[in-house]
Amino acid sequence: MSKHMEYCIMKRTHSLILFLFVFIFSSCHHDKEEVSLEQQGLADSLALHVGVLPVMDCLPIYYAQRMGLFQAENVDVRVLTYNAQMDADTALLNHRVELAYTDLARALEMQGDSLPVRVVSGMNGKLSLLTTKKKRIRTLKHLNERMVALNRLSESDYWSDVIMREAGMEQSAIYRPQINDVKLRWIMLREQLVDGAILPEPYVSLAKRQGHNCIFTSNDSTTTWACMAIRKELKTDTMRQRQLKAFFRAYDKAVEALNGDAYKADTLSNIWRIIYELPREVADSIALPRFPKATLPQAKDADVAMQWLIQRERRVKKAQRDSLFLNLF
Repeated sequence: MSKHMEYCIMKRTHSLILFLFVFIFSSCHHDKEEVSLEQQGLADSLALHVGVLPVMDCLPIYYAQRMGLFQAENVDVRVLTYNAQMDADTALLNHRVELAYTDLARALEMQGDSLPVRVVSGMNGKLSLLTTKKKRIRTLKHLNERMVALNRLSESDYWSDVIMREAGMEQSAIYRPQINDVKLRWIMLREQLVDGAILPEPYVSLAKRQGHNCIFTSNDSTTTWACMAIRKELKTDTMRQRQLKAFFRAYDKAVEALNGDAYKADTLSNIWRIIYELPREVADSIALPRFPKATLPQAKDADVAMQWLIQRERRVKKAQRDSLFLNLF
């Protein structure tokens, strides 16, 4: 065999070995990618997905996430932000989240759907009616035939009825465009596309700073409907029960920090600016309320919500009210 032929065979052999090495390496790498994706998918499915809104009530949840309090409780929490309460409700019903921020009226409504829910904790959200600064709407009686943006068949809609009653006016005296997106409601008020809007904090503080008028607030009422809810079947899921209890332990730690001025101001400032999209000057001036620790809402509030829905000709049975709460604590 000539040296040239030996050289050619050796060259081809080396090329074949190199090819096999690359092929095997690529296959192993591909297998590792598939395993990694599979593991990631499993981790995602086992995580606790929580649907929240960028409102004051949910601040302890955002803070707990940023400060690693959920991780400290050995629970993998994925916080998903929805700007509309209806979207958070839909995510809960469609299994995209296991826990969601809602209110007692919406929870009772969902009880009548094919997939009932259970309320596991109350919140302390307060709502206010703001009117645009360029129109002379400074008392409730000035609302006649005005347009007030709200979220229908929810706590904000309930308070619109209370406002009409306090003003001695018929329920039909105002127009109520359904604007589910809380940020859009504030923008429509700012741009004078509506005469008024029922808003939660921190958008109340933002609107007041911009010169809009606050003519009603629910702060003086002991009635509060905001709550956290799960799907009914999770009450028998041992793993989810452990996750939920760990979630609320972390939540309570965040509440303690925020109530006791032990929070990190830079973390809070980042949450205000990134999630709530507040200007720095507004974020730095917002006064925090006293957040309640996780506990069930009062039964009387659920009764008020049920009676109001019945007045609105919604089909709500007493059984839906009686099975609404689930005590985790």
